[in-house]
Amino acid sequence: MSYMSSASSAIRVGGLASGIDTDSIVKKLMTAERIPLDKLNQNKQLLEWKRDSYREINSKLVDFRQNKLSLYKSSESLNAQKATVTGNTTAVTATATAGATGIAMSVTVNQLASKATTTGDALTTSDGKAKMSTNLSQLTNNTSATEYKLKVNDVEMTFQSTDSITSVLSTINSNSTAKVSATFDEITGKFSITSKEFGGTVNIDRDSTFANLAGMGTNNTNTVVTAAQQAKVNINGTDLTFDSNVNTINGVQLNFLATSGTSGESKISTQTDSSKVIETVKAFISSYNSMLSTMKSKTEETKYRDFAPLTTEQKKELSEDEVKTWNEKSMSGLLKGDDILKSAMQDMRNVITTALGSVGGVSLPDMGITTGTYSEGGKLYLDETKLKTAIEKNPQGIITTLQGSDSKSGVFNQLYNKLNDTIGKLADKAGTSRFNADVTATFSTKSSMAKELTDYNNRILALTNRLNDRETRYYKQFTSMESALSKLNSQSSSLTNYLSS
Repeated sequence: MSYMSSASSAIRVGGLASGIDTDSIVKKLMTAERIPLDKLNQNKQLLEWKRDSYREINSKLVDFRQNKLSLYKSSESLNAQKATVTGNTTAVTATATAGATGIAMSVTVNQLASKATTTGDALTTSDGKAKMSTNLSQLTNNTSATEYKLKVNDVEMTFQSTDSITSVLSTINSNSTAKVSATFDEITGKFSITSKEFGGTVNIDRDSTFANLAGMGTNNTNTVVTAAQQAKVNINGTDLTFDSNVNTINGVQLNFLATSGTSGESKISTQTDSSKVIETVKAFISSYNSMLSTMKSKTEETKYRDFAPLTTEQKKELSEDEVKTWNEKSMSGLLKGDDILKSAMQDMRNVITTALGSVGGVSLPDMGITTGTYSEGGKLYLDETKLKTAIEKNPQGIITTLQGSDSKSGVFNQLYNKLNDTIGKLADKAGTSRFNADVTATFSTKSSMAKELTDYNNRILALTNRLNDRETRYYKQFTSMESALSKLNSQSSSLTNYLSS
């Protein structure tokens, strides 16, 4: 913002009569009067830089919380169990959960579960089989009606004659109340409606106008109605039935893919596999240390009080490298001793300190996690060998300590919740996003810093206008002086000429 904006239009007489360098004098006068404006612009710049620094920290906090901690606290991240299938490997797949009991299982699949389905007669048009793009009015058996109704599982839907089969499928599949899904096979030309759930039903009103149009009405003799059936499985000599083909037994998720037939049993065994847990713990320590280090360095950064932001005039007198070096010192220490960041670091350390003597699980030291020296600010270190031993001895204890038993307990959940408070404080103060880690994300205009910047802008504008008026007044005064001197010189010249004649 230039304080010269309106003054530049003033009539200026550059010392034609007096020989005085008017521009130079006005510039020197205004330089002194511009000091309060320069100070306002410098304070505004510092506030904008500080807000940018908050956004940089907020970006890292949001990323740490949403993209890392949310992953670490998921059940599978600390799953130390691994299931293996031997014998018949085509009938069943197995995935161990963190709660796998280790009981070996012999599985024979005698029947797969299936969903209830109704498939109609082939639909045709005057050109042959119907396609996805075919409109209902183009079907050979249409009744020239303008709309058709379908009632399935007591839910009624209405279609227009101009609707395509694609549109019909979309309407049925997006209706969550009916609990069915529809498909259309362009090869066979057949329309099918299937229950979304194993054990669910497909009760179609076969007298409805759409049912008759879609080849599954009372007059359609080739309609195929298939009832839902349960999976029939023998596990360790016991016959069992299930509504679905995916079931968790003894902490192992079994996925029935095919009947066992002559290929025999599928044998399921589980073993402790420490690799996943070690990978998660190492990733956590790395991201935790990085987050802590970033905030620690910002709160301890040197502040150079003699390096105020450069004014426009000052930048003109320096080289590009000199401006860059100066700005680096000007921006240093903007978050030195910041209360929000110091509180966040203390919260993080408190969570870790509590877990160093964990009750009900495996303490951090017992799983090989320790803190560094006081000067390192709580940096974590890992003894991988000790962690592996702890996993083999008590994997559930590690889960209890790190993930807890609910959304509020465990190291990962506690950090996740505590940092949400910090992110909220930054949003209120700097206007940063609570959910976006983008460092270019727009600031909220409702934050306290946004209000401060608005105040600076208003004060800068008001002072700039006053300085412009004052500069214009100076030029007018010099112009008046030059005009008076010019008249005096003219009169003196005329008198001299008169006296000499």
